[in-house]
Amino acid sequence: MRASWIATLVAVGCAHAPPPAPHPPPLTGWRTLRTAHVRLRTDLPSADARTTVERLEVLRAALQTAWFVPEETPGTTEAIVLRDEAELRSFTEWSGVATVTARGPLLVTAGSPFQFGDVSPDLALLAHEMAHDLDHRRMPGAPRWFDEGLAAYLESAELIDAGRVRLGAMPRAELEQARAHRLIPLDTLVQTHWETLDPPALQELYRSARLWVQLLRAEERERLRALEAAVARGVPWRVAWAEARQGLDLALLEEALGRWLRAGDFPTELHRFTAPPTSIEEQPLPRWGVHVAQAELWSAGISSTDSADRARRVRAELETAARTAPDEALPRVLLAELETDPDRRRHQAEVLRREYPRSPEAAVFLARVLREQGGPIEGRRGAMLDAVLLAPDDVDALTGHALEEARAGDFTRAFASLRHAETVAPWSPTVHVARANILASMGECQEAVDSAQRALDVLSDAPPPEEVATLVRERARLQASCRSVARP
Repeated sequence: MRASWIATLVAVGCAHAPPPAPHPPPLTGWRTLRTAHVRLRTDLPSADARTTVERLEVLRAALQTAWFVPEETPGTTEAIVLRDEAELRSFTEWSGVATVTARGPLLVTAGSPFQFGDVSPDLALLAHEMAHDLDHRRMPGAPRWFDEGLAAYLESAELIDAGRVRLGAMPRAELEQARAHRLIPLDTLVQTHWETLDPPALQELYRSARLWVQLLRAEERERLRALEAAVARGVPWRVAWAEARQGLDLALLEEALGRWLRAGDFPTELHRFTAPPTSIEEQPLPRWGVHVAQAELWSAGISSTDSADRARRVRAELETAARTAPDEALPRVLLAELETDPDRRRHQAEVLRREYPRSPEAAVFLARVLREQGGPIEGRRGAMLDAVLLAPDDVDALTGHALEEARAGDFTRAFASLRHAETVAPWSPTVHVARANILASMGECQEAVDSAQRALDVLSDAPPPEEVATLVRERARLQASCRSVARP
């Protein structure tokens, strides 16, 4: 989970104003807005919602030019923006969060009370969270120091016009803070466990991480380009960074930073980007959709509320959504996904598939349940084909297709599905687990174990312990059971 440090700065600057008491969002007045690359669910007024989704779309296009390896960012940015901080505080104490849920990356923030006539979120806050969203999609598994440092650096984005963005300028207040505080050494940043620290210590880490990212971008551009290219090829970050770290003269870099601080002149970057299309599709979000959105906010784990309480809140929201809209498949599928008893889970999956024959979610859920429980081959294969037909870009459908094709002996089609799955969901460990199992069935044991490790590598910081434990067990199982096949 990634969270914006802007909340800390606001708290420092407005210490006399206590944060508003949390109150839940309303159940009416929500809308969904879609652009070419963004889907926004919000209870902001229509005009401010449109401003917000336009900013997100433009920032997505502008900030992806900051990566050294040019490529289009996969997927659609999913955002939930609440009207004000009091509503957001019902779910998290942060002013902005970009995390990875079971359904993919999710950006969460709230409108700003400080802009007269416009309550859409602050541009720097949106840039910070969009940077995290892009990093999840382009460099899954990047460590906290790099991800936070890059996001803090990219929140400096200044949109000059429709096709140019300037990065790296440091406001006077931030410059004075940088001058007043020590720079945490890079190797210390790399080794620090951020999750255990209190806000003042975190603020020091954010500041130093931003400075180190800017230093490396200015003074070691080719080294960072090689690092990024390696990660894009699938090299684990820890391996790619160990290679990039060799020969790095940290003392020389700190001297360069000292010169920047004394002169008060930080190097900036100017990037050109293609202005994205501005067409916006806006629809009211029905009440059942509001309950689903709030269930997502609780299940994202962005609240300090204990996990058992969050699970109760998720279930309550989904049960309300299902009662409110019995003709909609999604709430009932999401509820069925919470079922832990294998027999009831399978029964619910089969019922949902019959009752909602055109639902992609119901089709994918049944295919996944049959795959996990090892149903009859014909029923399993038919469910998989239905899922791919209805949800051709769903990671579960694609990996299920890959596994079934591998069982049928068609490894060419299996790996084609895996490549597509990794393209649309590079953040998902599911792809790498499926690849590991297919490689193991081929007797490619070391490659299988490497893929299982890659599933762990792409997890974001502080993932759920049970998810880590499951992936560790899968890696151990492959290590113990795989038998290499001698090649001629």
